[in-house]
Amino acid sequence: MKPLTIRSKKLGEGIPKLCIPITGRNEPDILEAAGRISGLPHDAIEWRADHFRDVTKPEKVRRILAQLRQILPDSLILFTFRTMQEGGRGDLSAENYLALNEMVLRSGMADLLDLELYTGTDLMPEDLLASSPLHPLLSLARQKGIPVILSSHDFEKTPPEAELISRLCLMESMGCGIAKLAVMPHTKKDVLALLSATLRASESLSCPIITMSMGPLGVISRVGGEFFGSCLTFGTSGQASAPGQLDAEKLADLLRLLHT
Repeated sequence: MKPLTIRSKKLGEGIPKLCIPITGRNEPDILEAAGRISGLPHDAIEWRADHFRDVTKPEKVRRILAQLRQILPDSLILFTFRTMQEGGRGDLSAENYLALNEMVLRSGMADLLDLELYTGTDLMPEDLLASSPLHPLLSLARQKGIPVILSSHDFEKTPPEAELISRLCLMESMGCGIAKLAVMPHTKKDVLALLSATLRASESLSCPIITMSMGPLGVISRVGGEFFGSCLTFGTSGQASAPGQLDAEKLADLLRLLHT
């Protein structure tokens, strides 16, 4: 795995970078959350735009991105519209989802973009490499120099280890900057499967990876993921954006403790 450097922050080397989601429904809530985060330990923020009630209004999305940069000038900004199919609040058509993310890419106001691997298609994984509707966006992102996180979330189960590795390999083959998997464990063996897949993928892929086992059972993956090859973890400054996220300050303390 080769580290990826974005605005002086190196993902895939050393302590995992800490990202705090922002999930406000309106502009004042979003900016208030950004101000609160400015005083917390973190490397990146994730604007979960699927929570924003005016997300279909491009001028408002661009205005918030510009204000986030003013409030958090040294933080990486990750733009994410998480669809309902992948555990989010978003209810956009595939066409509008692609258009929203294209607008953000062209604005140049985000440092990272999260795109869902299975966007707008029921193709089998083996067909995505040739026919995914994400290919134009991935090409545009490379032109703009903005890394894309290709992501896949399973809130029901943890697929077999071989499938997890295969999915991460597919993401790299499609040209992502970072490959991301989040799965739900039901047993300790599920957590081990996720961590083992993370280790094996990190030893064979070139791009950095982000993985997590969600919920209380998978908390160890959020704290100790770096030992297995995960480059970023998510902590909260209030409302969690996914099951099992820890308070950002507590998570930062744990990460420092584990890496001293």
